[in-house]
Amino acid sequence: MSWLRGPAEEDVREGWKEHARESLVDVNDGIVAAAGIAEGFARAGAGTQTLLMAGLAVMLTGGLAAAGARFTEERTEWEMNRSLLDAERASIEADPEAEFEELVGIYESKGLTGELARQVAEALTARDPVAAHADAELHLDRFESPLTSFYAALTAGLCFAFGAALPLALIVAVPVGERIELTFVTVLLALALTGWFASWLTGLPVLRLVVRNLLLGAATMAAGLIVGLVVGI
Repeated sequence: MSWLRGPAEEDVREGWKEHARESLVDVNDGIVAAAGIAEGFARAGAGTQTLLMAGLAVMLTGGLAAAGARFTEERTEWEMNRSLLDAERASIEADPEAEFEELVGIYESKGLTGELARQVAEALTARDPVAAHADAELHLDRFESPLTSFYAALTAGLCFAFGAALPLALIVAVPVGERIELTFVTVLLALALTGWFASWLTGLPVLRLVVRNLLLGAATMAAGLIVGLVVGI
């Protein structure tokens, strides 16, 4: 199925921001997950080859997990919306007059006069009765393509892998004696940047989001270091 109606410019902008927020979460997850494991392996004394293998494993398995989770989420929502629309279409076909009066009642409950509510319902029903009910009754103004879930899954997996690549590249590239410290600091800087970007997307206080990212990232890397210390003894 296609859109019930074409998205307005504001809808497109808000949709882009929503997708950007979701992608940013996946990038953050990749950064934190890979950093924690990399720091732990480095603290345990693992060599460059071991670190590289561990990092690549995190990128692959974590990316697949993120993709699978996003696919399940998007596909479930799509199937629920499709079921609602199919049920609404069946109701309209079975008793169009009753469904029309229901639509009139919905607009009256929103504050329109009886005459105006009927005019609005008539105009929308003449254009597309299913879309009219989906918007007014189900609060569903558009229905995306089933391919959207595949695109979302691919984006989530790639964003996680991209985030995981940062600490992996750092901890492999820098000298052995400086790996832990440089990776720790650089990852925190990256998380501060993603926190700022999240603030720009959401309008939430930048300090709150940056501090939250830093605390979660630092705690994860500290946990990895503790595990690495214990295992490396």
